[in-house]
Amino acid sequence: GTVSVSVGVLEGELGRSVTVRLTTADGTAIASEDYKYTQVDITCSPTQMQQSVAIAINDDNLLEFNETFSLSLSLVSIASTVTIDPNTAQITIVDDEKVVIGFASEVVNVEEDGFNAVLTVLLAVSLQRIVTVTFATSSGTAKEKMTFTPGVTSLEV
Repeated sequence: GTVSVSVGVLEGELGRSVTVRLTTADGTAIASEDYKYTQVDITCSPTQMQQSVAIAINDDNLLEFNETFSLSLSLVSIASTVTIDPNTAQITIVDDEKVVIGFASEVVNVEEDGFNAVLTVLLAVSLQRIVTVTFATSSGTAKEKMTFTPGVTSLEV
Protein backbone atom coordinates (compact mmCIF):
# COMPACT_ATOMS: atom_id res chain seq x y z
CA GLY A 1 0.00 0.00 0.00
CA THR A 2 0.92 3.63 0.22
CA VAL A 3 0.43 6.57 2.53
CA SER A 4 -0.20 9.93 0.92
CA VAL A 5 1.37 12.89 2.70
CA SER A 6 0.33 16.47 1.92
CA VAL A 7 2.74 19.35 2.40
CA GLY A 8 1.62 22.92 1.96
CA VAL A 9 1.40 26.46 3.16
CA LEU A 10 -0.62 26.60 6.38
CA GLU A 11 -0.61 30.35 6.92
CA GLY A 12 0.15 33.38 4.76
CA GLU A 13 0.82 33.66 1.05
CA LEU A 14 3.88 32.95 -1.03
CA GLY A 15 5.44 35.70 -3.11
CA ARG A 16 7.72 33.17 -4.81
CA SER A 17 8.33 29.43 -4.90
CA VAL A 18 9.72 27.69 -1.81
CA THR A 19 11.26 24.21 -1.79
CA VAL A 20 11.33 21.91 1.22
CA ARG A 21 12.85 18.44 1.58
CA LEU A 22 10.76 15.65 3.05
CA THR A 23 12.81 12.81 4.57
CA THR A 24 11.65 9.61 6.28
CA ALA A 25 13.42 8.13 9.32
CA ASP A 26 13.08 4.79 11.08
CA GLY A 27 11.20 4.44 14.32
CA THR A 28 9.98 0.95 15.15
CA ALA A 29 9.32 0.52 11.40
CA ILE A 30 12.44 -0.17 9.35
CA ALA A 31 13.01 1.25 5.85
CA SER A 32 13.07 -1.46 3.14
CA GLU A 33 11.38 -3.95 5.51
CA ASP A 34 8.25 -1.98 6.44
CA TYR A 35 8.23 1.09 4.18
CA LYS A 36 10.26 2.67 1.38
CA TYR A 37 12.84 5.23 2.49
CA THR A 38 11.89 8.53 0.86
CA GLN A 39 13.77 11.78 0.43
CA VAL A 40 12.12 14.16 -1.99
CA ASP A 41 12.12 17.88 -2.66
CA ILE A 42 8.70 19.52 -2.75
CA THR A 43 8.14 22.93 -4.28
CA CYS A 44 5.19 25.11 -3.34
CA SER A 45 4.48 28.15 -5.48
CA PRO A 46 2.10 31.11 -5.31
CA THR A 47 -0.28 29.19 -7.61
CA GLN A 48 0.18 25.72 -6.11
CA MET A 49 0.49 25.95 -2.35
CA GLN A 50 0.07 22.24 -1.58
CA GLN A 51 1.77 19.07 -2.89
CA SER A 52 1.27 15.39 -2.10
CA VAL A 53 3.87 12.66 -1.81
CA ALA A 54 3.15 8.90 -1.83
CA ILE A 55 5.28 6.72 0.45
CA ALA A 56 5.20 2.97 -0.21
CA ILE A 57 4.25 0.68 2.69
CA ASN A 58 5.39 -2.96 2.43
CA ASP A 59 2.56 -5.44 2.96
CA ASP A 60 4.21 -8.46 4.56
CA ASN A 61 2.79 -11.68 5.97
CA LEU A 62 4.19 -11.09 9.45
CA LEU A 63 2.12 -10.79 12.59
CA GLU A 64 3.62 -7.69 14.16
CA PHE A 65 2.77 -4.89 16.52
CA ASN A 66 1.89 -1.55 14.93
CA GLU A 67 5.07 0.22 13.83
CA THR A 68 6.00 3.86 13.28
CA PHE A 69 8.37 5.95 11.21
CA SER A 70 8.79 9.71 11.09
CA LEU A 71 8.84 12.44 8.49
CA SER A 72 10.84 15.63 8.67
CA LEU A 73 10.80 18.80 6.59
CA SER A 74 13.73 21.10 6.01
CA LEU A 75 14.20 24.17 3.81
CA VAL A 76 16.08 23.64 0.56
CA SER A 77 15.64 27.08 -0.94
CA ILE A 78 16.76 30.03 1.11
CA ALA A 79 13.76 31.94 2.34
CA SER A 80 14.30 33.84 5.57
CA THR A 81 10.61 34.62 5.93
CA VAL A 82 9.50 30.97 5.78
CA THR A 83 9.02 28.96 8.97
CA ILE A 84 8.40 25.21 8.97
CA ASP A 85 6.08 24.39 11.86
CA PRO A 86 5.53 21.61 12.62
CA ASN A 87 8.60 20.18 10.91
CA THR A 88 8.05 16.54 11.97
CA ALA A 89 5.23 14.04 11.76
CA GLN A 90 4.80 10.39 12.67
CA ILE A 91 3.24 7.68 10.52
CA THR A 92 1.82 4.52 12.14
CA ILE A 93 1.68 1.33 10.09
CA VAL A 94 -1.26 -0.67 11.43
CA ASP A 95 -0.62 -4.41 11.12
CA ASP A 96 -3.38 -6.16 9.15
CA GLU A 97 -2.43 -9.83 9.60
CA LYS A 98 -5.04 -11.94 11.33
CA VAL A 99 -4.42 -15.15 13.28
CA VAL A 100 -6.82 -18.01 12.59
CA ILE A 101 -6.49 -21.09 14.81
CA GLY A 102 -8.78 -24.12 14.82
CA PHE A 103 -9.11 -27.87 15.07
CA ALA A 104 -8.21 -29.97 12.02
CA SER A 105 -11.42 -31.95 12.59
CA GLU A 106 -14.62 -30.95 14.38
CA VAL A 107 -15.38 -34.54 15.47
CA VAL A 108 -12.92 -37.04 17.01
CA ASN A 109 -14.01 -40.50 18.13
CA VAL A 110 -12.24 -42.35 20.94
CA GLU A 111 -12.68 -45.99 22.07
CA GLU A 112 -13.81 -46.67 25.64
CA ASP A 113 -10.85 -48.97 26.34
CA GLY A 114 -8.59 -46.14 27.48
CA PHE A 115 -6.79 -45.00 24.36
CA ASN A 116 -6.19 -41.30 24.08
CA ALA A 117 -7.84 -39.18 21.44
CA VAL A 118 -5.53 -37.06 19.32
CA LEU A 119 -6.73 -33.62 18.32
CA THR A 120 -4.71 -31.54 15.89
CA VAL A 121 -4.77 -27.76 16.20
CA LEU A 122 -3.93 -25.77 13.06
CA LEU A 123 -2.57 -22.29 12.59
CA ALA A 124 -3.81 -20.91 9.24
CA VAL A 125 -0.50 -19.34 8.19
CA SER A 126 3.12 -19.69 9.24
CA LEU A 127 4.09 -16.66 11.30
CA GLN A 128 7.43 -15.20 12.33
CA ARG A 129 6.18 -14.82 15.88
CA ILE A 130 5.34 -17.20 18.73
CA VAL A 131 1.59 -17.80 19.15
CA THR A 132 0.33 -19.39 22.38
CA VAL A 133 -3.08 -21.07 22.56
CA THR A 134 -4.79 -21.82 25.86
CA PHE A 135 -7.52 -24.46 25.79
CA ALA A 136 -9.63 -26.63 28.11
CA THR A 137 -11.62 -29.84 27.79
CA SER A 138 -15.40 -29.49 27.74
CA SER A 139 -15.66 -30.89 31.25
CA GLY A 140 -13.20 -28.25 32.42
CA THR A 141 -11.01 -30.78 34.26
CA ALA A 142 -7.86 -30.36 32.17
CA LYS A 143 -6.20 -27.23 30.92
CA GLU A 144 -3.18 -26.99 28.68
CA LYS A 145 -1.17 -24.42 26.84
CA MET A 146 0.21 -24.76 23.31
CA THR A 147 3.01 -22.69 21.81
CA PHE A 148 3.53 -22.36 18.06
CA THR A 149 7.16 -21.42 17.40
CA PRO A 150 8.05 -19.54 14.18
CA GLY A 151 7.37 -21.72 11.13
CA VAL A 152 5.17 -24.28 12.97
CA THR A 153 1.55 -24.51 11.77
CA SER A 154 0.26 -27.74 13.38
CA LEU A 155 0.39 -29.16 16.94
CA GLU A 156 -1.34 -32.16 18.51
CA VAL A 157 -3.36 -31.85 21.71
